[in-house]
Amino acid sequence: MRASGFAFLCVLLLAGACRTRVAGYPRDYYAGMSFTAIPGVGLAAEGGKVVRRTDRYDLALEGQIVRHFWDDTDFADDDLGDPGRMTAVRFGARQALSPGSKRHATFRYGFQFYRATGQPGIVDDPGDYYGFYASAGFETELSRHWSMGPEISVAVLEGEGSLPTEVVPTFFWRFVFWP
Repeated sequence: MRASGFAFLCVLLLAGACRTRVAGYPRDYYAGMSFTAIPGVGLAAEGGKVVRRTDRYDLALEGQIVRHFWDDTDFADDDLGDPGRMTAVRFGARQALSPGSKRHATFRYGFQFYRATGQPGIVDDPGDYYGFYASAGFETELSRHWSMGPEISVAVLEGEGSLPTEVVPTFFWRFVFWP
């Protein structure tokens, strides 16, 4: 009797692991907005297209623009000079694991252009930087058309000219619309 119960449990687990995507999938295009923080505070806009779809993951190519228009001096002036602003443009890939499930991990990676002005905070010197980013996040499907979730990103950026190499973390809280 115990062996048949174990076999029944295995069949249920396998059936769940092989389930098809939830209703409304696959989705091909998306656009999103993000609240973003570190080194400043601002917003980001993104868009992408799914280019590869498997049972285990969806791979999309995407572009994103990030603008930090507030920094710590906008909330409490520390008399350290001109506040820094940051603008980043990113091109890369988004990989979503377990596509079609209500919650899934996401990974992003690609190329980034970064411009820092004033006293930019985490970045030591103002100027233009180029490099690569990688991030890990988690998304929850709110409905057929909306998903949201947090993400932590780290960029390794080489400064133009005599500017040093910088490592810049950034936090995102994404809201994604799937038409």
